[in-house]
Amino acid sequence: MVIGFVKKGQSLFILSFLALIFCGTVFLKLPWSYRGTLPWVDAYFTATSAVCVTGLSTVPVGDFTIFGQVVILMLVQLGGIGIMTLSASILLLLGRGLSFSNTLLISNLSDNFSLRGTEGLTRTVIQYVLVSEGIGFLLLLPGFLTSYPWEEAVWYSFFHAISAFCNAGLSPFPDSMIGQTRWTQMTLAALIVFGGLGVYVIYDLLMVFRRKQYRLRVHSRVVLVTTLILIVAGSVLLWLNGWARGTNLSWFDAIFQSVAARTAGFNSVDIGELPAESLTLIIILMLIGAAPGSTGGGMKVSTVALAVASIVGTFKGNPEVQMFRRTIPISNVLRAYTIMVTFILLTCAGAVFLHMLTPDRFAMMECFFESASAISTTGLSTGATSSLTSFGKIYLACYMFVGRIGPFTIMLFLLSREKKRRLRYPEERIIIG
Repeated sequence: MVIGFVKKGQSLFILSFLALIFCGTVFLKLPWSYRGTLPWVDAYFTATSAVCVTGLSTVPVGDFTIFGQVVILMLVQLGGIGIMTLSASILLLLGRGLSFSNTLLISNLSDNFSLRGTEGLTRTVIQYVLVSEGIGFLLLLPGFLTSYPWEEAVWYSFFHAISAFCNAGLSPFPDSMIGQTRWTQMTLAALIVFGGLGVYVIYDLLMVFRRKQYRLRVHSRVVLVTTLILIVAGSVLLWLNGWARGTNLSWFDAIFQSVAARTAGFNSVDIGELPAESLTLIIILMLIGAAPGSTGGGMKVSTVALAVASIVGTFKGNPEVQMFRRTIPISNVLRAYTIMVTFILLTCAGAVFLHMLTPDRFAMMECFFESASAISTTGLSTGATSSLTSFGKIYLACYMFVGRIGPFTIMLFLLSREKKRRLRYPEERIIIG
């Protein structure tokens, strides 16, 4: 029975994104959506990037008309809200009408959050999204008013508030956030973080704030602590590398790129001019990504945190994985490693195949960066995306789609394969290391 529910959830999740991409492609291809002639492949690539909240673009977003930019923004918003609500709602729907054992199985996947039904969860998510984006709009407006006329400042504030919260990284500006005020950049960074925390963490925080529960659950604590560590560590390492290589990367830029690298896609410096060490660090941050049930992509911070905790526990000689005085089921650990290995293999395979498609255009490092950016739905680019061939664009767009639906679909697939074994074989060790 659970397998049937899982397959239905997988189909709903995938088909909803495919339908959005198809509709978006058609609307962006309309003659009043773009200034000039937009090829079908570029319309498809832009629609996929918007729905998958990636941020990669083969044509400048500023070349679209206001109508075209509104379409892009609607795709971003629907993709962002859809990711948060669908991923949480499907998990809740999976738990309805199941046996007690299967309900426990589902609850392991959804981190035992006792949410009061799908409707209440959906309402909470949408309210959080709209309130956050509204506050972001009001905070961004003063920064844009210093550089643009009133009507342009209003539109730019509205566009970037949605794009940043949804971790999309799309911007009407040709140079993204390069040259914008520090106030604008830091406001965008805050929106990126809040959009990347995930619906489970937000719901948990609300329950504690309303005193309906006394402490944060382990999942929420893991996400919040890991997010803070990644922001601080990424900022320090980017700044130190810039200082060592003489690129004079400011602390503001280091902080902004550390935040944006985890699936947002905005940049306040020219990514193509960064040294190889900084690009490697950004690739790592892109692959780690945001939190489960959020608008961000990647392997997810909780996945990486769980893997690190298991490694630390192994070095300490602990037979069990423990986090915040709680024992984590071994099945969760195996799922985390499965997702991590899958992401790494897809990134490597994508880079190799992308280099095969464009052998004379890009270095292997650039292909690795573009592949990691697409599979993690980040949107940062060294400048290679706009120079891709048609086959390269289609391939990278498919990678964005796989990266967006990948983690959640993998979890549902693993869930459908999990079953209780009555027969247990004798245990035998193999030689490793």
